[in-house]
Amino acid sequence: MHLDQSTPSDAAISELSQFLKVDTRTDVKAAALQHVLGLTGSEAGRRQLLAAADVLAQLKRLVAEDRSPAGHDASLALLNLSGFAAAGAPLLAAPGPNTAELLLRRAVQTDSRLADACCMVLSNLSRHPAGCAAIWRCLRDGSAEADGAVTVERLVVALCQRDFNTVGCKLDYLGPLLSNLTQLPEARSYMLDRDRVVFQRLLPFTDYQESLVRRTGVIGAIKNCCFETDSHMWLLGPDVDLLPRLLLPLTGPEPYDDEDMEKLPVDLQYMDETKTREADVDIRKMLLEAITQLCATRSARERVRAQGAYLILREYHKWETDEAALELCEELVNILIKTEDEIGVDDLKAVQIPNDVAERLHKESAAAAERPAPADTA
Repeated sequence: MHLDQSTPSDAAISELSQFLKVDTRTDVKAAALQHVLGLTGSEAGRRQLLAAADVLAQLKRLVAEDRSPAGHDASLALLNLSGFAAAGAPLLAAPGPNTAELLLRRAVQTDSRLADACCMVLSNLSRHPAGCAAIWRCLRDGSAEADGAVTVERLVVALCQRDFNTVGCKLDYLGPLLSNLTQLPEARSYMLDRDRVVFQRLLPFTDYQESLVRRTGVIGAIKNCCFETDSHMWLLGPDVDLLPRLLLPLTGPEPYDDEDMEKLPVDLQYMDETKTREADVDIRKMLLEAITQLCATRSARERVRAQGAYLILREYHKWETDEAALELCEELVNILIKTEDEIGVDDLKAVQIPNDVAERLHKESAAAAERPAPADTA
């Protein structure tokens, strides 16, 4: 097989599909995949591939059926394509296996060597509303099936169980996927269902040092769930006890006098002198935003105050150097140090926000959703 290395025509791209079939001779298939991978390195090549539904279909079938190196190369091609802003619709609509379902199955298949690549594709696709909704539908519908379909619970177990994948895949990008999914109200409602033990599984990962990607994703999901005001008292209560988990990464080694120490939750008392704070400023900001959300109502604010949050934040403020994080900390402290008479309302979310502030917050939220997951340095 000869493949022209110059910019190919759309017709030539489409013809690639015949060399990408599962039963194609191994060397021919490998050469075709290398050509596809080369095309994913340029914007023009990605656009051509995304317009070739038959090629996308064959790549998906290789991921679904081929356990040889061809399946690995096909998953990398899908990963490169999924990072392109316009990739969501053509990848989800391509013929063949349902894209979201295929990727989810591979991601949580314990012996799949393609799991990490599939997790990354899912993370990329879920950054955009249509992809996020499509992936959530598969998880939601899977929860009612008994045929091995991927459920939300299985996804969370895969994220939270060490060595879930038996062939070396880390599955860290399930964290950003879950963070993206919890931008959907339906997903937050499912995660916060008190009859399930799903949300609580995430809590140990607020201080998980082995993977920045996983830690960022989990804290993002927790922060998103904190937007559900009706769940605040449950989150702050003994069944979940969320606040100490959010404060721990912001806590340093500073000593407190006995009176102040007694005000802190047990998990935040008597920190070792080697205790360090969260190193990533974006995570610190998410933690502050989550606690601020938990202060929406009077009853929740009173519980946050009663657990000594101000003491932790006071010392954190002395340590912090990032201006945006300092501003978030000051806004939160301002809520906590005011009396309820000074605040004057039970639910802060009921306060009318000026249009210019609302527009700024909307833009910041949209920018955060578009931001790619960080590279894992663990």
